[in-house]
Amino acid sequence: MSKDPDRRATAVKSAPILDASLPQQPALQLIYDTAPIGLAFLSPDCRYLQINQRLTEICGISVEDHLGRSVRDCVPALAEAVEGIVRSIMRTGKPVTGIEVAGQRADQTDERSWVTYWHPLRSPTGEIVGVNVAAEEVTERKRAEAALQASERQFHTLADSIPQLVWMADANGKIFWFNNHWHEYTGTPAGETSSHDWQALLAPASRHESRVRWAQALQAGTALEMELSLRGRDGQYRPFLTRAVPLRDSASAIYGWIGTHIDISERKRSEQEIRSARDAAEAALQNLRETQESLIEAEKLAALGQLVAGIAHEINNPVGTGLTVASSLERKTAEFAAKVAQGNLKRSSLNDFLAMSREASLQLVANLNHAAELIQSFKQVAADRNYSNPRVFDLGDLTEQVVVSLRPGLGKKNLTLNVACQPDLTMNSYPGPYGQVLTNLFLNSVAHAFPDGKGGTVDIKVQASGKDDVEVLFSDNGCGMSLDVRRKAFDPFFTTRRDRGGTGLGLHIVHSIVTNCLGGRLDLDSKPGEGTKIQLILPRAAPAARAAQ
Repeated sequence: MSKDPDRRATAVKSAPILDASLPQQPALQLIYDTAPIGLAFLSPDCRYLQINQRLTEICGISVEDHLGRSVRDCVPALAEAVEGIVRSIMRTGKPVTGIEVAGQRADQTDERSWVTYWHPLRSPTGEIVGVNVAAEEVTERKRAEAALQASERQFHTLADSIPQLVWMADANGKIFWFNNHWHEYTGTPAGETSSHDWQALLAPASRHESRVRWAQALQAGTALEMELSLRGRDGQYRPFLTRAVPLRDSASAIYGWIGTHIDISERKRSEQEIRSARDAAEAALQNLRETQESLIEAEKLAALGQLVAGIAHEINNPVGTGLTVASSLERKTAEFAAKVAQGNLKRSSLNDFLAMSREASLQLVANLNHAAELIQSFKQVAADRNYSNPRVFDLGDLTEQVVVSLRPGLGKKNLTLNVACQPDLTMNSYPGPYGQVLTNLFLNSVAHAFPDGKGGTVDIKVQASGKDDVEVLFSDNGCGMSLDVRRKAFDPFFTTRRDRGGTGLGLHIVHSIVTNCLGGRLDLDSKPGEGTKIQLILPRAAPAARAAQ
């Protein structure tokens, strides 16, 4: 088709029209050949008289297919519009610019877009001899614009669907868009940005600081994050976590800002509730600790009270015996004095009186010594219970003293208390708490190991355990403990005798004293019907005593 001799003849015949009217043809041709946009020259009757290479690239055509032919023959779909533009220019002499044309390239099927500019070409006499057409393909730009618009719509849709307050600003911080949730919260009309700024809704107390920090963020180009209170449409201020982040292009230049405000009212309320619950729990724990300490002290006093009762009963025996002997000695002495006064004293009476006096004196000394020993033992135990500082003592001697104060607690029970202590076990520890441990173990065994008045044996064995420790073995051959009871034996307030006044603090006190005060450890072994064994491993020097050295 491009080889048609008639068409080529027509094109050659049309060339002199351009040559005759355009003396500057070489310059025009140069522009045609080097222009970055598509150029064409149409005759008044809409024939292509000249086409540059760029137009052929844009439209997918060849010069041979168009040169000399009419627009109606070449592009029938655009013929009516082109002819109308040319007629308007021929009639008015005014250019027509910015006409957007959509269509397909001759060699492709996808939709393309061009922007065209139409200018009349006049002869030296001023006559319009044709129309120059410039065409710039904007397909990719249109696609990019469409993609950008779609992206913006997608962003706006996403920003409108989230429960946060979102805004966008230019590089200088001027806001040009708010999302719908912002307008719902503030009560401002949708799309309005001129009369409202997020800083205008700030609580007065934080307004100055937020403006200063926002100005600093704009100047430094750094993100802003802080907690602020924003006023809602109801006039109430609510706490928000505010963030403003700079938007940067590929060259890292800031072209805008995006800001978000996250309502943290519920979080603040939850935090306050958690704080209140924590404070209440701490107060309850403190009350529990105070109650527990009070109960522990009461338990200690109760144990001491039992010791006092036992000691009082034990002392009563030698004191009562001594009183009886002293009364008898007083009566015999009065009788002896009467015989002496009458002058009828016999040698046999003198010998009887002397023998009786000697026997009474021996009994008085023995009973009073026994009472003195009990009192001294009790005084030492009581002093140690109230003595909070460590001291050096012999563990065997101390154990014997404690046992002396424990034996009266056996009373009429059919129980035997055996003690075996290795000599020369020097300790630098707390004698009072140690005595409390033995007392609680003994009282717990008497109360729980031998129910229904059954007899048995309680053994206490004290011996060295290596160079730095001692071992105290406390055992009984009583009823023992079940697995469940054994697991909870040292728990506070756990007791199997609550119906009989048990507090469940006896063994808990033992565990607390051994592990905390004396710095030792303990192990419990017990099975139903096989008795109970408690092993204490105590350091010769308590931790606090070592620290004080």
